Formats: sequence, C-alpha cells, structure tokens
Amino acid sequence: MVDHHTVPIVMLVVVLAVVALAFAVSWRRGASALPVAAFAALTCGLLAAQAAVADGLPSCLRRAAEQAPQEVLLAVRPSDEELLARLVYAEARSTGFADDPRVARGIAWGAMNRVRLAEVSASARRRYGSGVAGVIFQPQQFNPAVSRRSPFAADFLCPQDAAAWQLAVAAAGMAVRGHDYPLLDTPWERRHGLSLVVNFYYPQSAQARGPLAPWEGSAGLSFIGEPESVDLPPAARVRFYRLERPPADLDTAARRPSPPAAGGR
Repeated sequence: MVDHHTVPIVMLVVVLAVVALAFAVSWRRGASALPVAAFAALTCGLLAAQAAVADGLPSCLRRAAEQAPQEVLLAVRPSDEELLARLVYAEARSTGFADDPRVARGIAWGAMNRVRLAEVSASARRRYGSGVAGVIFQPQQFNPAVSRRSPFAADFLCPQDAAAWQLAVAAAGMAVRGHDYPLLDTPWERRHGLSLVVNFYYPQSAQARGPLAPWEGSAGLSFIGEPESVDLPPAARVRFYRLERPPADLDTAARRPSPPAAGGR
C-alpha cells in the first residue's frame, strides 16, 4: 500500500538535505547562499502544492497480478462511504464523464438503490448482494471492483484525480446518508421510500457494446427516459432502468426510515 502523501514528504526531506549540504559548501567557499535559498524556496513551494493536490485522496492500493481488487480493498476495511466513493470514481471514469457531478450522483444512487432494496427483500439480496460491500463486490456487476482484467480496476484501487475524487466522495456521502433522493418517481416508490431504479448503462463508455444496454426491452426492466431530476445526468451519459415490478417478498417491517425525496422537481 502506498499513500499519496508519502512521495512529497520523502522528496521534501531529500531536498532539504541537499540544500543543507549546498549551504555548507557555499559557506566554506565564501560564496553567496542566496541562489541556494531561492532554489530551496521554489522547490519547497512546488512540493507543498503537490501535497495540497494529493491531500484528500485515499490510500493508493497495489495488487499482485493474481489478486482481485476485492481482496486488496477488503484487507484495509474501508468505510462504506469510501468504498462507494471508490466505485463511483472508477465507474465515472469508465463513462467518459468523470468531471460531471451528475454522473457521480447517478452511479452512487443507483448502487445505493440496490443496497436499500436488498435490506428488505431476500430475493434482492441474492441478486444484488447485501450491504454496500456486498453490492459492490457482487460477481458480474461492477467490473472495476471484481475483475482482474478491468482497465478501470486501477482507478478503483488508486484514485489519482483529486477533483474527480472529491465529486465521488460528495456523491457517495449524499447517497449513503439518503440526502436529496432523486429517484423516487412512481407512486409505489414514494409510498415505500424505495427506488426500483437498479440498473444503469454508460452508452459512451469505451467498454459499451452499443448505445443501448444488453437488457434494453427486456420484460423485467424498463428504461426510465430522461431523468426528472436536474441532479442526474442525461440519458446520453447514463441510461437508468427501473424494475417493472417490486420484489414479491418485500419485508416492510425491515425497512429503514425512508430517505427524503429531492426537492424542486
């Protein structure tokens, strides 16, 4: 495991050692130390800027070739929010729109819809997994989290873009805490405080097989069209799909308090 802060600190120590040596040599020779001081100030400023950019990024995790991303991540036991943020970051990069906060929010809410539906339905738990980690690492679902060959697994393990990471963190925190729920559109969803929007597809991803999802037109899922909420991305960036019917084994007694719906829609 490599922390993003380690490199700037090590570099700073090395630079300070070199500067100290240069000062000593200059003093012995009677030369001016001003050029050395100027160089030291410039270098320290650049390193401070680099550290500031790296600040806030999570630990950068490395894996052996035979390791799945799941093995590496679960070994460090991240919080649900960090785990979801890592997924949002990697998935958003795969869409081609990692700088769009609406894309980050859509991915975060889509994943949490699975988590919340699985809390009250045994059939949903079998299909999507249980809890944030269970949903994220469910086989054959989110490639950056489960595939050794995914080109975006490295993004899941080692986020590098500080700005995109902050978008992912904000989206994950909002979704985990249930703030401004944007996908409660049908009467059933509003009545139960649960969204049935559990599938999403990235039509402009380099990994997309075409502009439409493989399950487009299936009996169990329906495309929701353009999202009603301005907080979600247009269908050209993320296509959302709603279950045609809620799980038959819904256990309303197990339901947690409903998150509030987004206002201003």
